[in-house]
Formats: sequence, structure tokens, C-alpha cells
Amino acid sequence: MSNKQISKDNREYWSNKLSRKFREKKSTIESLHQAEINETTQKNFPTFVKRLGVEKDIEKYLKVEKEFNDYSKNYQKRLEEKREQVKKFFKVLSDKLGNWAETRNWELYDIPKYNYDDKIYDLKDKVDNYLKDQCKIETRKAFYNSKKGKELQMLDELEEKATDLLHSDMIGSEVLKQISLIAKQTQINMTIPSETIKALPNG
Repeated sequence: MSNKQISKDNREYWSNKLSRKFREKKSTIESLHQAEINETTQKNFPTFVKRLGVEKDIEKYLKVEKEFNDYSKNYQKRLEEKREQVKKFFKVLSDKLGNWAETRNWELYDIPKYNYDDKIYDLKDKVDNYLKDQCKIETRKAFYNSKKGKELQMLDELEEKATDLLHSDMIGSEVLKQISLIAKQTQINMTIPSETIKALPNG
């Protein structure tokens, strides 16, 4: 058995290969469940919005948004009154979404923004899209914490183990043998030729 360490170049090569192989394997598994995640997200969305407690805020906002859009082609004074109402009710909704974003670690910058100078508002669609994105993220997290998601969790753990081995002080040939066993355990096709192990230069 060779007592040589893995060189820096070899370590970088195997590290990149290892990361790519695990990424490909996880991507294959994720694609198998993507349709289920999308379907579950669609089913979860009404309950998700209800749980956030923003339904009434959306309804109130929709009412003034519709009124504003109806008046936008008519009277300037009435238009500006409705514009102020749109601003007021959207701020209530936006503030509530901001609170939820901080509580649930959502991206604050993705929350739709109100623009005072818009001629026609479509903030409802933007809010819906934002909430659908957050609902999908949380549905995905719940899926990966479920029984069906355990395989992906196992792959993450084994990838971390293999990467730790690659950066350890173990003898190079033994590191690659252990990585080969991990790859076999995950059914990842990553054969390491025996001549590669024997020919390892000093690290």
C-alpha cells in the first residue's frame, strides 16, 4: 500500500469531481420529486395564505386597487384620493409581510414594492407570486424533512464525510479507497482506477 499523501492538484481534482458527482445525483433525485412538490405547493397555497393572516388585507387592498384602476382614466382629484388609499392599504399588507419575512427568514428584498407614480397597479399579482414562492420554499423544506426526503439528507451527510476525508491527513491511497466505498454506498458511479491510487505523488 502506498504511503504517499494526495498532492494539492490531485486533491483539487478529486474534490471537484466529488462535488459534481454528488450534485448530479441529488439533481436526479430532486427531479423525480419536482412534480409532487409543485402539486403539493399548489394545494398548500390557500392554507398557507390563510395561516399568514393576510387574506383580509389582500381583500381590502384589492377593493381599493380596483377602484383606483377604474378611476385612473377619469378624474384627477378622485384618482389621487384613491392613490392615497392604495398606498395606505398596501403599506398595511407590506408591513405584515415584512414581519412574516423576518419571522420565517424570507428574503425581505423580494417583497413587492409600491410605486406612487404607477398609472395602473398590479401589486396583487406580484404579492401572489411572492407568496407562492415562499409557499414553495417552505413546502420544499417540509418535503426534505419528510421520509421521502431522507435520501437527500443521507447524500448530504455522505458528501460531507467524503469531502472531510479528502481534506484529512490520511494516506492518499486510503482516502480514495474510502471515497470509492462511499460512492458505491450512494450508488454514484465514480470508479477510482487502482493505478491512480498507486501513482499518488507526495502531498
